[in-house]
Amino acid sequence: MKGKHLAALTAALIATSSALAGTYEWTEGWGMGVTEYSVDDGNNNRLVIACPGDESQSLSASASIAGKEYYSGYDLGFDVIVDGENYTNPFYTECNFCRAQFDVFWKALRNANHLKLTADGQTVNLPTTNLKQLLLPLGAPENSCRSTW
Repeated sequence: MKGKHLAALTAALIATSSALAGTYEWTEGWGMGVTEYSVDDGNNNRLVIACPGDESQSLSASASIAGKEYYSGYDLGFDVIVDGENYTNPFYTECNFCRAQFDVFWKALRNANHLKLTADGQTVNLPTTNLKQLLLPLGAPENSCRSTW
C-alpha cells in the first residue's frame, strides 16, 4: 500500500514537474509536504527527485528519457551515470543493500560534474548547474531526502 501511495505521489509530481523544472539547471520546489529537486535538458529529458517531509516515507525519483517515463519504485527503474560511474536504479532504497548503495550514490550525485540517465538502451545527458548548491548531505537536518531502511 505504501508503495502505491508513493507511486501516486510521484506520478502527480511528474505531471506538474514541467511547470516547476528549470530548463538547463537544477531547481528546488516544495508542495504538498514534498521537497522536489528537478532538472531537464530542454528536450523533455528530466530527472525529478521527490523527498517527502514525512519521516516514515522514503524518497523516490522519476525520469523522462527519450520520451518514456520511468519510476524508481520498480526494480528496473532507470540508471544514473555520475562522472562515468553507473548506478543501477539508485533511488530504489527498499532493501538494506540498496540503502547502502544509495548513500554512496548521493555523495557522488552531489558532487557530479557529468550526469546521464539511461534506460532501455537510451542515454541522455543532464545539466549539473546548481546541483552542488541545492542537494544537501544526507545527514543534514534540513534534508528530507532519506530512505526508510
